[in-house]
Order: sequence, then structure tokens, then C-alpha cells
Amino acid sequence: MKKDFLRIIGVSLIISGILGILLISTNIIGYAVSEEEQNLKFSEIEDITMKENENKIIIINAKNLGNKDLTNCKLTVSGEKSEWFSSEKEENILSNSDKNFNLNIKTPEKIEADEYLLELKLICDKESISKKIYFSIIKGVNTINIREIKSNKNMLNIIYTFNNEGFIGDSTYVEIWVKNPDGFEVNRIKDQFSINKDNLIIREVNIDLKKNPRGVYSVLFSHPSDSDNYIKKTVILGDSKTSGNVIFNIGKGKGFPYLIFLTFIAIGTFFIFRSHRKLVQQSYKSDNKKSY
Repeated sequence: MKKDFLRIIGVSLIISGILGILLISTNIIGYAVSEEEQNLKFSEIEDITMKENENKIIIINAKNLGNKDLTNCKLTVSGEKSEWFSSEKEENILSNSDKNFNLNIKTPEKIEADEYLLELKLICDKESISKKIYFSIIKGVNTINIREIKSNKNMLNIIYTFNNEGFIGDSTYVEIWVKNPDGFEVNRIKDQFSINKDNLIIREVNIDLKKNPRGVYSVLFSHPSDSDNYIKKTVILGDSKTSGNVIFNIGKGKGFPYLIFLTFIAIGTFFIFRSHRKLVQQSYKSDNKKSY
């Protein structure tokens, strides 16, 4: 009787675990099992690019998707060079509405071209959100705008645009080079192209990094019209910290319920195995008695 009870409990737990995982995967229960879905969200925020000794106001939009008002919301910035940023005014965000926040930025004189990772955080009385963005300082090279940098094994794929307005001639080039985490140059190319076009020029290039890259690499761009200055972008290569989320498709807030249902399956399997083991042991004892 006991072994039948263990088998029934085990099967029930396994079925519950499988159904739970299927429900989460189809977003039927999702956050309801783990935690309430966050109602405060940033609208799309682009990375910020500025020059030395420049003042700029960036508009940051936040949305309140919930049915309750959010009060005393303030935008803050943390990270390297966060002292260049300020946002003094507090705002209330009514339910199912959005609000703009002014982010004031002032860069000092005589600073190097570089890129910094910052964290924007909007803190309200009852809820908060954060987002990481890149803040770049450029000198000259206003004609170049970086759209995308991504890696594929040893190759670095780069998409950038070039504004040829005001340039004379048939062709030009952009010099691109990569430095490893120790500051040593890995590879350098000259991307040459025609500028006899009316529209914005879109370029896509690949750079061979020669060996398995890992860590924070620097990608630099320069143009012969302003060869003393450059644009610097950083990219993390060989990072596998997010591979778990990719493989299991576990969104934020859903990892804990997945773990619970997987535990159900594990315990259920254990009960069934234990029940089967008891059955085998009893059968073995019964066969031994008959032999005598």
C-alpha cells in the first residue's frame, strides 16, 4: 500500500511540475507565480555622445503602466563621470501615463575621447527602475556614427554611417583598430569607399581578432580629416554570463517558479524510483522464500 501511495504522489508531482513549466513558458501564469510585473518602464533610450566643453539636455521618458499614481519620482545617474550629470526636478507620474525628465549634462574642457558605462535610475516612492547606457566623449570625427558592433567567434562585425556632406573628392577612408583588455593593438584596417553619393553612407566591415577574444576590448575610429582625434567604443567579448537565460528562455522574475516546478519533478522522480525499488526488493525476497 505504501509503495502505491509513493508512486501516486510521485506521478502527481511530475505532472504538476511539467504543467507548471508549460504554463510559465506560455505566459499564462508568468509573473503571477513569482512577483508582480513591473509597471514603471523607460521608453527607448539611445547611448549619449558628446564633445568636450559641451552642455546638453537629454529628454528621458518614463511610463507608468499601472493603475496607481507614482509620486516623487527622481532621475539619478551613477557610474564613472556621473558628476557631469544632474536632474533636480521631481515629478509625479499618473497611472497609465508617461512623463519626461530632463537630464542635464555638462562636460569639462580638455578631456580625452573615451566611453563610460552609466546607470540611469528612476526612483519613486513605491517603485524604481534602472537602465545601463554608454556615454561617449568624441573629439572631431563628427562624420562617423557607430550603429552596431557585434562578435562572431574571432570576427568583429561593425556597422557605421558616414556623412559625406561638405567632402570633396571621389573616395575616402575610415581607419578602425581594436585594442585588447591590456591596451595592445590586435588589428587595424582602412575601410575605403566612394563618397559620390547623395544619401548617408552605410558601411559594414569585419575585423579579424586573430584568436579567441575575451574581456573588454576597445574599438577606435578615425578619419584622415581629423587624424588626431578618434571615436572610442567598448565591447565585451567572450562573455557567457547570460547564456543560461538564452538557453532556458527564463525572463526576469520567472527563474524562481521554474526552479520550484523542476523541484516537483525531481521529488516525484525520487518517489517513483523509491517505490519501484521497494517493489523489486519485495519481489526478490518473495523469490528467495519460494526457493527454500
